[in-house]
Amino acid sequence: MSRFRKSIVLLLLLFAFSTPILAQIRLDEFNGGSDPDVNRSRGISMLKGIKEILEKYYYDKHYRGIDINQRFKEAEEKVKKLQTNAQIFRVIASLVLEFNDSHTRFFPPGRRDRVEYGFSMQMIGDKCYVVDVKKGSDADAKGLKVGDVLKKIGQYPVTRKTLWVLNYYLYQLEPMPLLPITIERSGNNIKDLAIVASFKSPEERKKEAEKLQKEKSEDPYKCKKISQEIVGCKLRTFSVEKKFIDRMMKETEGSSKLIFDLRGNHGGSVKIEQYLLGHFFDREVKIADMVERNKTESRVAKPVKNGKFSGEITVLIDSDSASASEVFARVIQLEKRGRIIGDVSAGAVMTSFQISMLNQRGVAEFQTFSFYGMNVTVADVIMSDGKRLENVGVIPDRAVGPTADALIQRTDPVLAFAAGLMGANITPAEAGKLEFLFKKQESADDEDNNGDDKDKD
Repeated sequence: MSRFRKSIVLLLLLFAFSTPILAQIRLDEFNGGSDPDVNRSRGISMLKGIKEILEKYYYDKHYRGIDINQRFKEAEEKVKKLQTNAQIFRVIASLVLEFNDSHTRFFPPGRRDRVEYGFSMQMIGDKCYVVDVKKGSDADAKGLKVGDVLKKIGQYPVTRKTLWVLNYYLYQLEPMPLLPITIERSGNNIKDLAIVASFKSPEERKKEAEKLQKEKSEDPYKCKKISQEIVGCKLRTFSVEKKFIDRMMKETEGSSKLIFDLRGNHGGSVKIEQYLLGHFFDREVKIADMVERNKTESRVAKPVKNGKFSGEITVLIDSDSASASEVFARVIQLEKRGRIIGDVSAGAVMTSFQISMLNQRGVAEFQTFSFYGMNVTVADVIMSDGKRLENVGVIPDRAVGPTADALIQRTDPVLAFAAGLMGANITPAEAGKLEFLFKKQESADDEDNNGDDKDKD
């Protein structure tokens, strides 16, 4: 078993067994009075459905070295000995996580209410910082502050390699009513907190999702003049229509230098990524090879006729820059078209789609249904240098990140540093007033999948 797979198993075992108090208070709505035989039957049915999806769609016929026949058989034997849905879902999730693939994931039947812990976290360098605390939440009441370093969740260290798994576990697989965390403040002040979670109703979630979607669709980009020569533009998502890219590039006219901010941009449409890249080259540029199950295709960016930017470019990225953002930045870097400033990107670069699945039990009016699903990778991305970005990310030319004080004061030293390299002398506080720093939403929702969306291709 690889080190990664061992760490996943350890993580799942840790949350399942290492904190008896949490195990007693953890509420799983699927377990209340349910029949173990029914639970096992459903779990085995889910395993079969997931295996069929992988065999049909997963990009690698060799399944990254996993003997799926053997592994699914072993998982089925485990499920036959279990009682609760929570136990069974852990087995399924653990098996899918063995692929060590950021875009291949099991989604258990959805709970009515969605968990919220009251704070958002993000990797900056090799530390995980609290970047937002919701006012009035238990996290706020317990004294959690922006700028705190999150050292552990339970007994498990928070690192770049484990954060996405922890997010998946805590938000999608098994939300915890009481979340134990260990934080560090300036002066090596270590503190343990137990955060009481809240749960949002479907109505609340829908309202918030609609508001966020409206903000992104109506205001997907922002451009601000930094100096006579320099314009800064921030693109929040690649899930936009071409007209917004055209409008954004129109605002770069008259400037000879561009700071292009992709921090926090989770990716989106492959076609928009190609279209945007076409604004920065006067020739056709190979982006990457898309390695699918039965074929390999080259993806290229073709120069656009209007709106081309031929000046100097600096691209800003951070650990939340994912998928299309990473590909865009890496192409600019590989082609020596501009410099990359910021933090190592997410390393979540695959093309995938989500599949909803249905488990049906009973007959006629006694039928019950369980909706579950998975995200499956349908293509790997091999850049023009022959290397993958998955689990690696884009390494910036200059590593620059905000300090704890910058997070607290909402200043922007990264943007200020980039502007300085391009000849504009602005302070981090002045850069912060340009409002390129958006508050990070708390979530690791299946609704916020980091990835190039195949359906938008």
